[in-house]
Amino acid sequence: MDVLADKYIMGLYQQLEDEVIGDIARRVKKTGRYTETAELMAKSMVEQGFSAEKIRAEVMKVLRADKDYQMAVAENTKAYKQEVQDVIDKTVAKAKALGDELVAEAGDMAWNNDLSMWEKHGEDLTKPNSVDNFIKASSAQTVGALKNLTKTMGFKNTAFGNTGVMNMYQREMDLALIKVTTGAFSYDQAVNDCVHRLAQSGLRSIDYANGRSYQLDTAVRMSIRTGMSQLSGKITEENLKESGHDLVITTQHMGSRPEHAVWQNKVFSYSGKSKKYPDFVKGTGYGTVTGLKGANCTHDFYPYWEGASIIPEDIKEPDPRTIGGKTYTYYESTQKQRQMERQIRATKREIEAQSAIGGDTAELRSKLRVKSSEYRQFSEAAGLKVRDNRLRVESGSSDLKFTKAYQNAVNMKNAGALSNKTDPFGRKREKHAISYYEEIRNRRSDYVIKRISKNGGVSEKAAKNIYEHVFVEKHIFADGTERQFDPDYDMSESFRRILEGKNIKPHDITMLRHENLELNLMKKYNMVYEDAHSLAEQKYNYKKELDEFLERIGG
Repeated sequence: MDVLADKYIMGLYQQLEDEVIGDIARRVKKTGRYTETAELMAKSMVEQGFSAEKIRAEVMKVLRADKDYQMAVAENTKAYKQEVQDVIDKTVAKAKALGDELVAEAGDMAWNNDLSMWEKHGEDLTKPNSVDNFIKASSAQTVGALKNLTKTMGFKNTAFGNTGVMNMYQREMDLALIKVTTGAFSYDQAVNDCVHRLAQSGLRSIDYANGRSYQLDTAVRMSIRTGMSQLSGKITEENLKESGHDLVITTQHMGSRPEHAVWQNKVFSYSGKSKKYPDFVKGTGYGTVTGLKGANCTHDFYPYWEGASIIPEDIKEPDPRTIGGKTYTYYESTQKQRQMERQIRATKREIEAQSAIGGDTAELRSKLRVKSSEYRQFSEAAGLKVRDNRLRVESGSSDLKFTKAYQNAVNMKNAGALSNKTDPFGRKREKHAISYYEEIRNRRSDYVIKRISKNGGVSEKAAKNIYEHVFVEKHIFADGTERQFDPDYDMSESFRRILEGKNIKPHDITMLRHENLELNLMKKYNMVYEDAHSLAEQKYNYKKELDEFLERIGG
């Protein structure tokens, strides 16, 4: 085996050990004993060939524990274990009694790494070291490269400078995969850790060579889930090759996509040489994106012994259900549930983007509550389990440029290039002004006021008065009407620069002073708008300075 590739895998295992020790230490510190989760994590590491004594010593080192504290932890752990021993014994006994049933439903990583099934049917396989077994299967998974174990195709254009980021992403995927497959961390915990670390590096979305882009959390979840499944299959393949066994049976589950339902719970010939059973690869599409163990496929396969193994009864799909006036098959209801989950995550990202630009999120939060309620109601009506882990969006991990809030902000900024030359009739500028005024009104007023004060060099009281004068209040005009100011393109551009705190022009500041004087004249002397505007213009002539600026830039 290539030495560098070997070092890569062992480096991942060393990082895994460090993270397990840190996690166990955190749990011990919180409870004063080794919790069940901490013990399971340690047990999983011991099964991978790590030293139990080293793990214990390193945990205590992290905690800076003296001998008294170490003894207290041991006593607390022993006392607690004694209390729950009966429950554990009963659980283990029940699990053993259900062994045959577990075989029929198996297919996860733990099952594929357990060789007792082979021994039960008279085929003696020497159980390899777990790390060796993982490396062997990983080598098959990655065609000998021993990197990118999840086989993610994320990151295009690597020749143009993305190679370092791609390697970081793939390494984090590989580490997460090892975390789950060794049993040291749960799938959700591994995914969350991975997303958090990648997000801290600045990564927000993953571009695939096929042109599709995925949010970071979606790409990570999909890659790890698919990578786990495919690596599991490679381990089964290695065992099949070592034993010379040929027949396999596929698992089944409700809600299978139609093209997969035709081959689930069927016996196949792995080699394709059997005259009685169909070819495994051709029949299931194993190894392809759309076939068995392809993208998002949760089916598995395991050995079948003719005359000894029992083919489970075909799962009966639940009857179609009518929900909200529409009838769904079980498969259609699962797809509808996935769609609702995507919509909820998208709404959460919109809230994050709106908050980032100081926008008002009240309407979006109300929308999120409605969507979440509808999701739970639909799931219950369809007989589906609510998947809270699919609704999570870690703050700071999303690429907000895909959100509507971001696009609206970009459109507002791009509108700043409009002029008499590019918009001779002023229609685009009028549309932009209306949109920008509406956006300002929808932002948190306290955020807008503080930005005007800070970047415009006025007090918060003055900023508040200016904000309300321009965007909120109605005013008396000379014709006797009472209404809000019509949106003005040039003023919207001045406010945009002030709120962004970038490229602020002298006439932008003059505008603030003009509006502040104008509103004070209207309130103190009960003036109509036109009279107050004319007087304010004598001291702070925004229009004159604006015209001079536009003439200089050729606008």
